Amino acid sequence: MRLSPRFLLMLTCVLAGCRTAREAPAAQAKADCGPVIPGMEAVLKPAAFVVLGEIHGTQEAPAFAARLACHAAAAGQPVRLALEFPVEEQARLDAFVAGEAEGPPDSAFWRREVQDGRSSGAMRQLLERVRELRRAGLPVRVVAFDAGGKDRDDTMAGQLRQERSQAREDTFIVLVGNLHARRDVGAPWNEKLQFMTHRLLEAEPGLVSLDLANAGGSAWICRGMTADTCGQQSLKGRGEAQAVGIALQKKADDLDGYDGTYSVGALNASPPAFGPPSTATPAPR
Repeated sequence: MRLSPRFLLMLTCVLAGCRTAREAPAAQAKADCGPVIPGMEAVLKPAAFVVLGEIHGTQEAPAFAARLACHAAAAGQPVRLALEFPVEEQARLDAFVAGEAEGPPDSAFWRREVQDGRSSGAMRQLLERVRELRRAGLPVRVVAFDAGGKDRDDTMAGQLRQERSQAREDTFIVLVGNLHARRDVGAPWNEKLQFMTHRLLEAEPGLVSLDLANAGGSAWICRGMTADTCGQQSLKGRGEAQAVGIALQKKADDLDGYDGTYSVGALNASPPAFGPPSTATPAPR
């Protein structure tokens, strides 16, 4: 029996371990994620749910979140990087990271008079980094989960539960203000207060919440509800100096509202991405 050239080619590929065209993009997905983050193997497990509590307005926290997401995706885990952005920004975020929009997201959120650090230059760079990772073939998606309302901890938790219901097998990395990241009930001003992360525990018993450990420095912070209260502020270091990486607590008594810490070294303030409205260039129509 005479074998066709096409059959012989297919047989040769099978014996040589060739990949199909459908498999090729995943096999070729490559990105430089930077050095391995010490301790990341303890939290980057399949379908993990990691909450990173941050101080808004630093260069280092968004960069750390992007780096952690890169390592997870490079290991083959589909990643949803959830950011404390209004849910109304989702369509703009999707278009930008997918490469469908020419410029970075630019909306009322990025042009607010009172910018608390969530619309910083570092956050814009994080989105640009995710766009690069997508172009490299890594499975990373950005999710906006701030649904607003009187009880933001409740609505943000609800939004994340909804996202999780659609992606049970994905790894979630959530970047949020460090009070929202607390597992424990209560705050100095309200002993019954339930933060976002506490409200997620029943649905996500394996959730890991990490607080930002730092060596001091500066951050772009708003001390009030008007623009004149926002600016670069000096910060004192918290606790003993730690090497960059992730450290889980070993004893329940040491939790202090979190499962551990992630250390980024000294902090540097990141001003608003587009500057204050008085000096910003009007958004194109």
